[in-house]
Amino acid sequence: MTRLILAVLGGLILAFGLVFVTDALFHSLSPSTSTMPDGSDREAMRAYVASQPASALAVILAGWAIAAFVGAAIAARFAGRGESPGWIVTALFLLATAANFAMVPHPTWMVLSAIVAIVAAGWLGARVGGAGRRGEVPA
Repeated sequence: MTRLILAVLGGLILAFGLVFVTDALFHSLSPSTSTMPDGSDREAMRAYVASQPASALAVILAGWAIAAFVGAAIAARFAGRGESPGWIVTALFLLATAANFAMVPHPTWMVLSAIVAIVAAGWLGARVGGAGRRGEVPA
């Protein structure tokens, strides 16, 4: 049980670390002319996100998907319990993303794409990580 908890925590920490790096890089290279507002001002944050080009938001979305894949794969690989630890990381990562969307309004296309991308990447990561433990290659 300890191994499972540590694997899930490790996968989550790695996933959130990747999101932090991706978001920091995005904000430092942001093509927007506006500066990032105070996070407590919901309307200003909505306007800031809306001012970003779709291509820049798509890069953020790709970073979230990569983070979900890596977090799920690591958890599944090191927990030694098949794919289920990867699914736990995916579910928690998706909940954190939903909380982010509740705090900072994002375009509808990004919300829907994030749900699909995170679930798909988490599924693939759980399969790859779970199979890696047994030395199998997922079909």
